[in-house]
Amino acid sequence: MFTGGTPQQYPDRYREVSPTSDVRPGLPRTLLVVGDRDRSARPETVTAFGDALKKQGVPTEVRQLPFAEHAFDDAYGSLTSQTSRQILLDFLTGDAR
Repeated sequence: MFTGGTPQQYPDRYREVSPTSDVRPGLPRTLLVVGDRDRSARPETVTAFGDALKKQGVPTEVRQLPFAEHAFDDAYGSLTSQTSRQILLDFLTGDAR
């Protein structure tokens, strides 16, 4: 998202576009899956978002896929795509592994 400058220049704009600004109690159970080599949605940022959700009492699961970048599920038959689908199925059926 274009914000017109750096976080230091426009902290209010960055806060406004951050999903963390919408974190509150009562949100639905949440699954966050990120590649450990993602440079767009950095793993530490996704983990921090998950921690913020948990702090508000939102049941949250954060999973990192090894050796995966941002669009890890683009190639349908790839190992990371298959793994992410299984993670999603487990989450939706309540089968934690």
